[in-house]
Amino acid sequence: MRLKSLLLSMIFLLVSSVASLSAAERQSIEYMWGGSPVYMVRTADNFIILYDRSESMGSRFIDSSMTKLQAQRKILNEKNATLPDMNWQAGVYSFTPGWGTDNLTVYYPMQAYDKMKFHDVLKSMPAEPKGPTLLQQGLFELNNILPTLNGRTVIFVFSDAQYTPAANYDSPSYIAAQLAAQYDVCFGVVDAGAKDKGLVQMQKMGNVNDCSFFVSFADLIGNPEWMTGALFDISETAPGDGREVKMGYEWENILFDFDKADVKEEYWAVLAKVGAYMRLHPDARVVLAGHTDNIGSREYNLKLSHRRASAVRDYLVSQESIDPGRITLSGFGFDDPIADNATPAGRAQNRRVQGILTDK
Repeated sequence: MRLKSLLLSMIFLLVSSVASLSAAERQSIEYMWGGSPVYMVRTADNFIILYDRSESMGSRFIDSSMTKLQAQRKILNEKNATLPDMNWQAGVYSFTPGWGTDNLTVYYPMQAYDKMKFHDVLKSMPAEPKGPTLLQQGLFELNNILPTLNGRTVIFVFSDAQYTPAANYDSPSYIAAQLAAQYDVCFGVVDAGAKDKGLVQMQKMGNVNDCSFFVSFADLIGNPEWMTGALFDISETAPGDGREVKMGYEWENILFDFDKADVKEEYWAVLAKVGAYMRLHPDARVVLAGHTDNIGSREYNLKLSHRRASAVRDYLVSQESIDPGRITLSGFGFDDPIADNATPAGRAQNRRVQGILTDK
């Protein structure tokens, strides 16, 4: 059954005791706050950050006051702040600077993801650009890491693709395709302003298989949810295959006008109650999942769903003083309708942001 939206005016605190999930899920909920139970389901077991600190990353990011390197650090810190802990294995590496074949610098070797440790590592990452971009060598060296991992791995590649060609190596996209053919990997290619042949290479890397994607720095700044969908999904039923889940409770959907991402006044009272609850429960977090109807292209609607989730986040931050680090965003475009898109009434129900409360 589809999730049923429940009016917040009818929602009250049900219990304060701990409700445990199954042993396979290894999670607990410290509270229940009305609504329907939903699940954040881990879709990847590991993720790797490939950090670019090459000289070309010292140039300005579009028209901002930041360099590309500073923008990269900002994106990573924003993502870490909002990422729920779902027992991933994670690592942070840099493929620059480097000379020769052994150029991957290890900052956070593959281990259990720990938000605070990750924060400390990202804070200490080199802030000064240096050296050539040995992207091909860095990708090739993943052959030393991937065989040690179990399950699916998402590789987030940050680069402006001004890589230094190497005669003994295939192109970056070809190496990525070889890795995808040999291992269970997805590439999240994060573009810092690639041009010409470099842009073509980045785009090809983001299309090596169905789970890979290409996204620009401009889309990610302030909206790190673009990296979230690769790591977990939202389901109304618990998976039966032993995958890691985190349980939450859905509150009333925030609906939007056609092609709009403005939070309407009629939902201010709903969000005020959400804010009051989060202030009362400092360990509570909220996941905001944006959705659209099916009018328009998939790419446009995916971006629109992200903007809608961001609008609700911004309202909670600015009007309810909620720490943005307690809010996780995700956008699904038109891929998860709750009503028939063939009718105006159905499309109106699909233009929504789904709010889900979880524990820390």
